[in-house]
Amino acid sequence: MTLHTEFFDIHPKDHFWVDIYHLMNSIVQPRPIAWISSISETGTFNLAPFSYFNICSMNPAIISNSIFFNRDGSEKDTLKNIKATGQYVVGTVSYHAAEKANLSSAPYKSDINEFDEAKVEPILRNPGEPAFISESPVQLVCELNQTIPLGQGAGVGTLVLGNVKHIHLSTRLKSIEWQKGISPERMNNVGRMGADFYAKTSDVFELPRATVNKEL
Repeated sequence: MTLHTEFFDIHPKDHFWVDIYHLMNSIVQPRPIAWISSISETGTFNLAPFSYFNICSMNPAIISNSIFFNRDGSEKDTLKNIKATGQYVVGTVSYHAAEKANLSSAPYKSDINEFDEAKVEPILRNPGEPAFISESPVQLVCELNQTIPLGQGAGVGTLVLGNVKHIHLSTRLKSIEWQKGISPERMNNVGRMGADFYAKTSDVFELPRATVNKEL
């Protein structure tokens, strides 16, 4: 094993934020991807992937997403829709859906339906509700808990916390004991790496959680 004992220092505030962005993305990896389906106040469906995504709480179930401002300093459509309607759906991104998820990330205009552009079939729900994503075997139906703005302008994120109100699993997963979780092989998710790289999560290893002998 190689030991690292000497380091050089980088101060983010002394560098262009895009350079720090590329560096941080290559350090914090692999990152899970939330494929977020939302709907505007006028009824336009929106679909976009976000890799700054994680679990915050389990009782109650709360997930987090950080959504950056556009390079011109404007809010992304996903954030606008979530703030306006208070609802959104998070789908998972499998290896087979990765290319479509990437297509849905392009900076389309607000009146463009990314489902159409990425050739993803939306599963319609009740009027005014964001659609399910047919390419995802899992749909997390979320209600906005709060948004936490971390600043303003390009390179700044807004932390979005969502209460997971419903978890919808594909009937293709009906045979599993969901209480024990879904195996990585069945999910076949991808993770976001730095630059244009992704990782397959199918190459896994098992490591039992460490314990402490309380009798000592």
